[in-house]
Amino acid sequence: MGTGIHQVHVCASRSDVWSFIRDLNAWAPLVPGYKEHSIISDTQSTWKFIVHYGMLTKKIHVQVLITEWTAPSEVKFTLDGINQRFTGKGYFNAVEVNPVVTEMTGSLTIQSTSPMAKLLQSTFDKMVVDLTRELTIAVGEAIERESS
Repeated sequence: MGTGIHQVHVCASRSDVWSFIRDLNAWAPLVPGYKEHSIISDTQSTWKFIVHYGMLTKKIHVQVLITEWTAPSEVKFTLDGINQRFTGKGYFNAVEVNPVVTEMTGSLTIQSTSPMAKLLQSTFDKMVVDLTRELTIAVGEAIERESS
């Protein structure tokens, strides 16, 4: 099982951070390797992206289910692979440091049942850590651009 967690300080109010992470259309395109996504409802969407996994490149199609919206600080979600065998969960959390700085945490845990993932477990674990870091940083930077 790969787990990543990353924190960034965002130069924006917690309400600005919440406005951004509350909108899947705002941050879905920031997933590394993003290709497209479709919103099915307030809680369901499907996303397509490409990941680099060791020397392999995989097209991933995933169903994302929002399991909790806790305004103004947290969104939690689960992931289910549509074309690959994996499940996962994650969240974005926002804690006000002061009125113009928010500490945002991104977390992602993915468990693959694929024989290839078990063979390349350390590479898989590193990929999840890197994906979490890159996404959290990209979301923080996008929020700062939007709120400045």
